[in-house]
Amino acid sequence: MERQRRNPLRKKEAEQEKPESFLKKLQTEERITLERIKELLHLLRAKYALTTRELIHLLDDKDVLVPFSIFTKKLSILEAIAKYLKEELQLSFHQIGSLLNRNERNIWHTYSNTKKKYAARLSITASRYFFPLSIFQNNLSILENLVVYAKDELNLSYHQIAVLTERNDRTIWTMYQRAKKKVAQQ
Repeated sequence: MERQRRNPLRKKEAEQEKPESFLKKLQTEERITLERIKELLHLLRAKYALTTRELIHLLDDKDVLVPFSIFTKKLSILEAIAKYLKEELQLSFHQIGSLLNRNERNIWHTYSNTKKKYAARLSITASRYFFPLSIFQNNLSILENLVVYAKDELNLSYHQIAVLTERNDRTIWTMYQRAKKKVAQQ
């Protein structure tokens, strides 16, 4: 008797499972855990009015996410971010400098000035919006990067960005226009 050759394409198709069959194979404990995760995601979505895209950004653990609620009028944008990363996340000046694409001596000096200006800890409230530190990996200023991210990725208006960063609307508009020109020249 001659063996029949199996079609390799059929085997690959059979190996590719549909999501429904995957869920059927899950153990009951795993199903319960999955249901709990879904419930938590729904709660987060409802409480903070988050979109699916924003939830995915929050769940992406490859990047450090910083809430917009850290900003205050008393500190510059860089000072607020450095203070948050140093005091809340306990990162070293070298790590902060690497994440922000800045020299660690500059970060140390900024943080030193911050402690003199604003000795209290930052009051961090629940925030709907977060920004990843990966946005600072180019040659734009800290505020320019932040404004471009908020405007282009989060689709916020200039006024909304101004309220979140506690800056003037015209300052935000100027930073966005400057960043666009810099990017166009590169």
